[in-house]
Amino acid sequence: MMELSRRNFLKVGAVAGALGMGAGLAGCASPSGSSAKKEADKNAAASSEDWLGEAPNLTPNDCSKTVETEVIVVGSALAGSMAAYGAMKNGAQVTVLERNAAPHIGGMTISFFNSDTQKEAGLPMYDPVKTANDMFNLTQYRSDMRLNTLWINRSGELMDNLRKDFLEPYNQYYLPLSLEGIFPDPDQEITSYISTGVAFSETDILTDFTHNIHKFLEDKGVETYYKTKAEVLVQDDSGRVTGVIATDENGDHIHFKAAKGVVMCTGSFGKNEAMMKKFFPKHFADWALKYNSYEAYMGSDPVTDKQMDDGLGHRMLCWAGAEMEEICGYAAWQTTAWRSFPYLLVDTKGERFMNECTSLLTSAHIVADLPGHEGYVWQIIPTNDFQMPSSFGYDKEAAAKMFDIEKTEHYEADTIEELAKKIDVPADALAATVKRYNELCEAGEDLDFRKSKRYLDPIDDGPYQAWKMQYLFYCTLGGVRCNDKMQVLDENWDPIPGLYAGGNTVGYRFGASYESLLHGGSNGLASTHGYVAGESAATL
Repeated sequence: MMELSRRNFLKVGAVAGALGMGAGLAGCASPSGSSAKKEADKNAAASSEDWLGEAPNLTPNDCSKTVETEVIVVGSALAGSMAAYGAMKNGAQVTVLERNAAPHIGGMTISFFNSDTQKEAGLPMYDPVKTANDMFNLTQYRSDMRLNTLWINRSGELMDNLRKDFLEPYNQYYLPLSLEGIFPDPDQEITSYISTGVAFSETDILTDFTHNIHKFLEDKGVETYYKTKAEVLVQDDSGRVTGVIATDENGDHIHFKAAKGVVMCTGSFGKNEAMMKKFFPKHFADWALKYNSYEAYMGSDPVTDKQMDDGLGHRMLCWAGAEMEEICGYAAWQTTAWRSFPYLLVDTKGERFMNECTSLLTSAHIVADLPGHEGYVWQIIPTNDFQMPSSFGYDKEAAAKMFDIEKTEHYEADTIEELAKKIDVPADALAATVKRYNELCEAGEDLDFRKSKRYLDPIDDGPYQAWKMQYLFYCTLGGVRCNDKMQVLDENWDPIPGLYAGGNTVGYRFGASYESLLHGGSNGLASTHGYVAGESAATL
């Protein structure tokens, strides 16, 4: 069995921006106070309306050379690799373009539905109707049921094909440990989970899987151009997409000509200020821009193109006639403290603000909306901690090692009032919060936020600890409309000939945030949709 190397590039950090205001001209009143805020909000709203911009004025005549192929895949991460696989498996000549020096991938598992592989391992099979409707419910009725159904109908087939074509021949088939992924205690999370997750390494993220599947694809004839940035889609007089103009690392333009189709799998737009302010609420957009950590997403290969995550792929699609969904979802994560343990949480005012069992995958908007919008909260923990169960099945010792917990900013004090001073929150407010929380714990019923009884641990034994829990933003989960063949649609919902999409470039998959029914849900949709997009590009 091939031994996969551990790649751990996880970095916790954020870059804060500053807004400077110039002095007013002599004789003119300069805005101040609320007037200044209104003026800033007005300017931000105006800039968000300009999110699309103009397509680069590039034509094939501007290119130093032309590369002819049948299917072009733009983006080489999970959706892109599956698109290349789907096209290659259906006999197409495939070329992949990647602006980074390597695929940039996040997450630990991929969700597959009712595959033979899972069935043979004795895992439960699920009802397609109930699963589709649960997915729809958890996305606040905003996901496209055709896309949910496409995952249900085709993801099992994809899992079995990967096993036969890639995992077994390349000695990367792990059975049965990796087939269930990691699942939270269902009593702890305020959501639902089903056992669809497949992890292709027992301890690592999907980085190694992605590297190795690209080796498999290249062995099968797929050609990959790294450090090659797609700039604009090429269309003929009928509007059919016939190729891509890209720029290589030397600044030379290349015309990649596609005889059959182009599949766009270009990921997030989280670093594009105008797009974030257009498609997300103000407080959330401001927080996400300030704490964007896409470059360190889940420990995947480091980003060499520092302008990634700029939404260029989405804009390329819209320049070609596609239409963005109006409200987009997101993926974020708690990156420090005991982040999978539901201890008492307080905000910067020293007040409790949520049920601590809320999924860490879906709670960033709650924190972003708190007073100050700082993106962090505090865990308050007593000395007689009763080994709070973890939402992801870790024991305390394993979690401390995995999270490198001692690097988290934390404080200890003999009294709650002293602790409040150390973390700069009002002492009276924190004392009142702890008093109320202890009363609920002693009564055995959380009347305020309805946390499960088994997780109610009173803060009644000093010295007391406070651990700083930082939330970071990783990527957007929104994009353009596609049909069930993953053809990109125009504003009239008609397919744009020759144009397909997969992954986080595709819209109408999520609600306000990550949908947590499926373990590895975003990756599951990205894989299946990418696979079908490649298949369609090769055969339609």
